[in-house]
Amino acid sequence: MDDPFRLTTQFLHVFAAILWIGGGFYTLLVQVPGVLATPPQARGPIVAQIAPRQIFYILRVAELTLVTGVLNLIATGRAREFEDPFGQRWTILLGLGILLAVALYGLVRATVVPWTYRMLALGPKAASGDAAAAAEIPRIIARLVRVGRIQLTLGALIILAMVAAGLS
Repeated sequence: MDDPFRLTTQFLHVFAAILWIGGGFYTLLVQVPGVLATPPQARGPIVAQIAPRQIFYILRVAELTLVTGVLNLIATGRAREFEDPFGQRWTILLGLGILLAVALYGLVRATVVPWTYRMLALGPKAASGDAAAAAEIPRIIARLVRVGRIQLTLGALIILAMVAAGLS
């Protein structure tokens, strides 16, 4: 029987990663188009309910993915292999995946979170007739969609790096 700690960390790491990257795909490919297809006056209440929950969810599963990834390296005893990070293909690929995952988390923290809360703050102003607020919201949405595409690309590259590392 394998070590329960290692099995638990591996399971949690893969499960959290699926939720994190899958959540990004769901958001950009299903949720955003669905919200944008609703009448403008209905979007505000929908987004006000979904966005804070979604940000909380995405950040927590991302953090769980990163923490369990580190724990998994320790539990498998493979952390020592990073003493020479360019010594083998496995450490290069895994290191790339780790860097991309940290970059993705930082990107979400630096862009998606503040822009989403800015959009939520502008919503009531736009609904009450503030033309400047109403004009800014579509620009924020466009930025969020662009960053969402970057997130999907990074997510796919992370998965590719991790699968390739696992096969090395």
